[in-house]
Amino acid sequence: MVSQLNKIAPENPESDSETDDFLDVKRLAYACMDEEDELDDLVGTTYSFRSSDGRMQAFVIRKFVHRSHGNLMNGGSAVFKANCVCNESDCKWHGEKKILKVTFSSHPRPSEENGIIDEARLKAESTGDSWALNHLPDIVETITLYYREYTVQGCRKRGLCVMHITVLEELRPLLKLEAQRDVAQVFYDILQIHQWLYECAGILHRDISSGNVMYRKIDGKIYGVLNDFDLACRIQDLAKRPIFYRRVGTIPFMSLDLLNPKWDGLHYSRHDLESLFYVMFCMAYRNERPGICASEPRAYERWYYGTSDQVWDSKMMFLYKINQRHRIQPYFATFEPWLDSIYEWISLGYKVWTQWQHLKVVDSVADLTTLDGRVTYSNMRSIMSSFEDQLLETRWEPSQ
Repeated sequence: MVSQLNKIAPENPESDSETDDFLDVKRLAYACMDEEDELDDLVGTTYSFRSSDGRMQAFVIRKFVHRSHGNLMNGGSAVFKANCVCNESDCKWHGEKKILKVTFSSHPRPSEENGIIDEARLKAESTGDSWALNHLPDIVETITLYYREYTVQGCRKRGLCVMHITVLEELRPLLKLEAQRDVAQVFYDILQIHQWLYECAGILHRDISSGNVMYRKIDGKIYGVLNDFDLACRIQDLAKRPIFYRRVGTIPFMSLDLLNPKWDGLHYSRHDLESLFYVMFCMAYRNERPGICASEPRAYERWYYGTSDQVWDSKMMFLYKINQRHRIQPYFATFEPWLDSIYEWISLGYKVWTQWQHLKVVDSVADLTTLDGRVTYSNMRSIMSSFEDQLLETRWEPSQ
């Protein structure tokens, strides 16, 4: 691996490393930029860099997690799990597990995702909504590297000259939880932080998916965390985005509207609420237990392996009750009251909207944003605030 990385590194690269056991973090950049490279091969390699406070830090790659939203040269990111292996006694992360997210851009500012997360956390601190911090990802470091002095294949020709490595706290995946009530609390937390972001911070997440519903433990308590703000957008900027940029998300969990190739409207908050429903629905119908897949063929396979047009067609049949629903997995049967109620709201909302369009009597934008008042935060809260007839913990009550 070291030999391979040396081949794609520039001649005489500057090295921050004091030992041959550590690679300069620039080598990680060159490996990530190679679109043909298998990033799994980086597991076990160790890199060093200088942090914002001037200290040398070192980490070893534990696992390649995924490339999100395409390749890195087209605005995607590579995500790794890593361990800090610094030996210095004053190392701030000594022995800790972290997430490393690698992105490329043409400007030296941190990624838009970092800016939005920072805005949200600052808003929570300045308004007294400190509860929200427990439900947002925590960026602990951002490293910026420049390539002006080097000719980088695939980078310079695209106008990309800056690499950002974002170091984040490692969160826990939802399906690591065993207790059904804990899972329910995480979903209710995601609903609450999403509403707070939208109504108080002016931010819409736009990519609710199973991989972005995470949790952390604080003093033994479970807190749902909404992760990955790669596609998040300030609400004031939504209308300024080109049409193709409005239809974004993770395909199995995207709303019916956003999968529709003819959709030319905005990305509304109710689209994210519909995505949250699909995350819960797929968990309950496609997993035998948390972290254990149901036997093949698993339910709703087309949502995962079909094209966006095929998934749109499948969800049309699903929401308009043209085909039969699969049976919920017995372990998750306690979630069925939630899923049935939310399904009815979404399904009826689309049906009413379709009828109004057919009759050409639809003029109100407000009706479209909530599907005639059916897909709303308040409706979702009325169901998700309790589980098996016992109240879950409400972190925040929105002002009326």
